[in-house]
Amino acid sequence: MSKFYLTDPNINTLPLTDLQFRIYQYLCGQYNIKKQQAFIRIVNVAGQFQLTKDEVQKELIVLSNVRHLDLPLITIKQDKYISFDMPSHRKFLESIGFKKYQSAGWRVLNGHLKEINTKQLKREYLYPRLDQYELYDKLDDLPTEELNKIKKEQLQYPWVLKDVIKNRA
Repeated sequence: MSKFYLTDPNINTLPLTDLQFRIYQYLCGQYNIKKQQAFIRIVNVAGQFQLTKDEVQKELIVLSNVRHLDLPLITIKQDKYISFDMPSHRKFLESIGFKKYQSAGWRVLNGHLKEINTKQLKREYLYPRLDQYELYDKLDDLPTEELNKIKKEQLQYPWVLKDVIKNRA
């Protein structure tokens, strides 16, 4: 999990080409969550996707015309330098609890992941201490009537039940 970043899953529904989608995902990966700042360097994007600077600029202009959450995906300002922002990405991050210079969003995300993991861990399995090979041997030794009473949801390794039944036939 060396390259972890957050992005809105509803981006998949937008009318983007494959290249535009990959560029936007790359930019989401480069986004500084703590400072709520976009880090967009045209040269880096061009190098990442083996494009010319002009091709990247055209794709960024197209991305600036696409709107999500009533905001453009990318805004471009030209003062002394060209500066970029990602307002729809910032709004998405704020909606899930990430605020500028605060780490509360990580706590919310971590709490959500712990909740998901504890739901999975609370499941009661038959023969929970057996690995898949020991489970196979145990199920293979059971009489057919008892084996037919076991459902695959009751086992930690459901494919073992399928294999045992297949090999008995």
